[in-house]
Amino acid sequence: MNTYKRLFGSGPLGVALSLAVTLAAMWASRRVPGALGLPLSVRQVILAIGLLGTLAGVIWTTRSLPVGERGRSLCEHGAYGWVRHPLYASFLTVGIPALALFLNHWIFLAYVAALHLLWHAAIVPEERMMRREFGATWDEYAARTGRFVPRPPWQRSGYRSSR
Repeated sequence: MNTYKRLFGSGPLGVALSLAVTLAAMWASRRVPGALGLPLSVRQVILAIGLLGTLAGVIWTTRSLPVGERGRSLCEHGAYGWVRHPLYASFLTVGIPALALFLNHWIFLAYVAALHLLWHAAIVPEERMMRREFGATWDEYAARTGRFVPRPPWQRSGYRSSR
């Protein structure tokens, strides 16, 4: 696995796509009516919680798997015990939705959905690379964890119902 791919994975592609979708959403929000009507104080609280949640996710991710160890072994603990891509998930499932609500326009809610779809597509090459590198261990890990959102217990591989 080359060093660039090991360190950055799908990040640069995802960021470029995210920037394009962000600019499109900003352009559309100025031309299409659709304010959500949330009071500014509520939006500020949502944004603050989202930013703190994102920061916590980033810190947890880097503590779970230091940058120098990326791609050298399969991390299955800490943040990686919940989702396969916790750094991306911190932004996609916490920070960006909070920002969308703060911006107070329905276009930005569509923007959140569009970003999730784009990142699900952008992450495929990185997951293929991980499968080549770690084989069956990766497949078992992927069956237990969601990409960006944790899987419910009944969807995890090996889950046994108490019935």
